[in-house]
Amino acid sequence: MPVQAIKYGIDEFGAADKIQAKTCVLPELNDTQVLIKVYSSAINPIDLKTRAGLGFVAQAKEADEFLSLGYDVYGVVEQCGVQVSDLHVGQFVAGMVGFAKQPGCYADYVIAEANELIAFDVQQKSEVAGLCLAGLTAIQALKKFSSSQSTLYINAPTGGVGHLATQLAQLQGKEVVAVSNRPSHELLQKLAVKVVDYETFFSQKRQAQLLDLVGGEIGERMVANLNSGSEVVTVPTISAQQIVAAAQQSDITVSGIVVEKNKADLNELMTAYRGGDLFIHVDSTFALQDIQQAHEYMEAGQHAGKIIMSHS
Repeated sequence: MPVQAIKYGIDEFGAADKIQAKTCVLPELNDTQVLIKVYSSAINPIDLKTRAGLGFVAQAKEADEFLSLGYDVYGVVEQCGVQVSDLHVGQFVAGMVGFAKQPGCYADYVIAEANELIAFDVQQKSEVAGLCLAGLTAIQALKKFSSSQSTLYINAPTGGVGHLATQLAQLQGKEVVAVSNRPSHELLQKLAVKVVDYETFFSQKRQAQLLDLVGGEIGERMVANLNSGSEVVTVPTISAQQIVAAAQQSDITVSGIVVEKNKADLNELMTAYRGGDLFIHVDSTFALQDIQQAHEYMEAGQHAGKIIMSHS
C-alpha cells in the first residue's frame, strides 16, 4: 500500500517564505530501509543555507526539483525492509537521515537507511532529534584534535553544535574556554565553562586548540591570533578553504570537517544524554506547519542551543 507523506521544502531558493508543503507518494522500501512516522525533527544551519541557495547541497539541486529539507529525525518505525534485522516495527528511533544530498526530515513520514538510525527501548523526549546532526558534528570535530593538553577554545558556544561540543570536551577532561559575544548568557552559566569575549581573546596571542564554528572573517582573525604549533578544526564548509589557507600560512595544524553518519558516535552521544552527562538545550519548539517562522527565528540569530520541530 503506497504511503503518502507531507514534505516541507522548496521549489526555488530564497527567504523562509519559499518553504512550502507538498504531498507526495513515497517509493517502496528497499531491503535495507525503514519507514518512520516522524515525531520531531530539528533545524540546522545547513537547512537555512540550502534553502537560500548556498553550499554544495543547493548546488546539486535541479532547477525544477522540489527539495525537501531537514536531516534530523526522531520517530517510530512503521515498516522494515526484508534485510533489516536490528530494527522492528513499533520501535522508537533517531538519527541523521539523508545527509547530505537527500534531505527530507521536515515531513510526517520519512524513509531512512537502517544504518543511519539507533533504537530506543522506550519513548524519548522530542528534543533527541536535536542531538543527531549537531551532536555528530561536535563529536567528530573533537576527534580530529590531537591528545595535546592545550586549552580548547570554542567559538559560537551557545549554538547547537557549540553547546554540545563544550560538554563533550569537558567530559574528555579538556580545559575549555568559550569565546562568545554574549558572555553572560544563561546557557554558558549552565555549561559551567570559562568564558571570554572576543576582545579578551584577541588581547594576546594564544597557543591553543580552536574549534571554529563561525568561520568567515571572525574565524580567520581567530586563526591569525594563534601561535604556530596550534591546532584548528573548522566546521563551516562555506569558508573552510580560507580558514585552512590562513592556518597553513602560520604553521598551524588545521582540518575541516563534513559530518558523517556513524552509529557508534550516535550511540556514544545518546548514552551520555540518557545518562545525564549531556543535555540538549532547547530554545524553542515549533509545530511543523510553522517551519517558515522557525527558519526566520533562527536567522534572527538570537536563539541558543536547538530549535525543535514537533510533528505531532
